Amino acid sequence: MASSRKKSVTAVSPLKSSSSHHPDSKDLLRGLSQKEVEIDHLRTALHAVSLRLEVFKDMEKDVQNSQALLRDSELKRAKLHDSIQESSHQMQEQAAKSKIFQDQIINENRALAGEIQRLKQVIEQMEGERIQVIASFHKEKAELHQRQQAQLAERDFKIKELLQFNLQLEANIKQQGDINKMNADISDQLLNQIELNRQQEEQKKVLQRELLVSADYIGKLEEKVYSANKTSLELLNELKEAEDEMEGLRNYIVELKGKMSVYIPAKDDQIDLKLAEFINNYPERQRLKILFLRESEGVYQFGSRRVAVRVDKDKINIRVGGGYLQIDEFLDQYTPQELEKQDRKDPLKRFSEKIVVQKTLVGKEIKESSPIRNSLLGSQYLSQPSNRSNGSPSKY
Repeated sequence: MASSRKKSVTAVSPLKSSSSHHPDSKDLLRGLSQKEVEIDHLRTALHAVSLRLEVFKDMEKDVQNSQALLRDSELKRAKLHDSIQESSHQMQEQAAKSKIFQDQIINENRALAGEIQRLKQVIEQMEGERIQVIASFHKEKAELHQRQQAQLAERDFKIKELLQFNLQLEANIKQQGDINKMNADISDQLLNQIELNRQQEEQKKVLQRELLVSADYIGKLEEKVYSANKTSLELLNELKEAEDEMEGLRNYIVELKGKMSVYIPAKDDQIDLKLAEFINNYPERQRLKILFLRESEGVYQFGSRRVAVRVDKDKINIRVGGGYLQIDEFLDQYTPQELEKQDRKDPLKRFSEKIVVQKTLVGKEIKESSPIRNSLLGSQYLSQPSNRSNGSPSKY
């Protein structure tokens, strides 16, 4: 307030001086500098006031928090006071009850003291009577001991007799148990034997019926076997003659191969010329049972196998898989395989295999169509009613 008044005074004074005379520049600058100083002072004061205001606000918040805490503490104090009063009331009641209980105990103690005195007198009286009883008891005990000794001697003698009799009874019981066990085993065996005899009688009747049925069947079967054996012998003779003829033809072909040039090459094919030279000059002609058939230059058919052939440094190599084999190794390895394939394609061998299979099938058909086998299977099927009741199919 003082500074604002001072500002108003300083602001009026130049106007008055200006109305009287013209101020110079120095006085004007001095007045302006004083005003700036006053303004800075006012700003500083205002900042200090704002800081104090914030402090006052914080203090006010602290006061509010303190008041809230004070209210809470007052509530807790009131509750504590109530609980203390209630506890004191309970303690007073407990003290009164304790006083009553203490008086009861004192009265009971007095009554017990009188009772104890009376019991002491009774005990003294009973002690005298006990002494007399003990004396009479010792006397009776001595007499009783004598009687017991005599009774014990007699009892020991009887016990020995009973023990001997018990041992004899135990031996008899054990022997009787063994006899009963044997009788039970014999009865079980007898029942089993009776059941077995009954089953054997039934089987005997079934076998008799089967023998009667199979008599005619055996005659027919013998006729069929005779005709089948006769046909088999005829076929085997024809097969043997055909095999002999084929063996003669094979030997004749081998002789012809030994006498004449085996392979005629293509003139413009160097690989074919080299292969013809190898085949025609091969020392063991009988091993060359599979021929090389030229398809194109370097490609040949060896039995059922199509191979590629090339010549490297006057050596004939044949491609197998991912590499090459020399022709000698190739012949040693693949000639047996091709011969085996040809044997499987041989009509005579196929015919003989068919005959063997046919014999097996005929034998199996005869076996399955046998009336004895059918009757046995029927009896087995009838002897298993549990399978039929459960709905499971028969094995046969």
